[in-house]
Amino acid sequence: MKQFLFFLLGLLGFSACEKAGDGKDNGEQMLMYGTPVSNYTVKGKVTDSAGAPIKGIVVSSTNSYKPFSATTVEDGTFVTNTVSTGSLGGVKLIFADIDGEANGGDFQTTELDVQTLPQSKVSDGDGAWNQGGYEISADVKLEKK
Repeated sequence: MKQFLFFLLGLLGFSACEKAGDGKDNGEQMLMYGTPVSNYTVKGKVTDSAGAPIKGIVVSSTNSYKPFSATTVEDGTFVTNTVSTGSLGGVKLIFADIDGEANGGDFQTTELDVQTLPQSKVSDGDGAWNQGGYEISADVKLEKK
């Protein structure tokens, strides 16, 4: 009888799991019921060593099961997609010049640890396990190669 009860309790635990996000199977990480999550967006500006904005720099994340991504516009600013996750531990932002001289120079690739960047809370959570929305600021100066 004990084994049967343990089996039923085990099934109950698995049924309390859900996908992060909208619940559709789109490759998102499986979260246990009640896992706290936050919504993160990275905003910033990319400039050269003289302070001039750089267009066309690709900003992307590494070591993340939910990637951040954006490309800088004319004034050097960017805003990544918003991701919902429980932690940004080990996530790095990569700033890469993929068009070479087309944007005024051939710039070195730069990496930043997301956890070292300034964060500000921009919204409260909408449920017991949603911690709210946060913006991460990433202003970067790139050096030419």
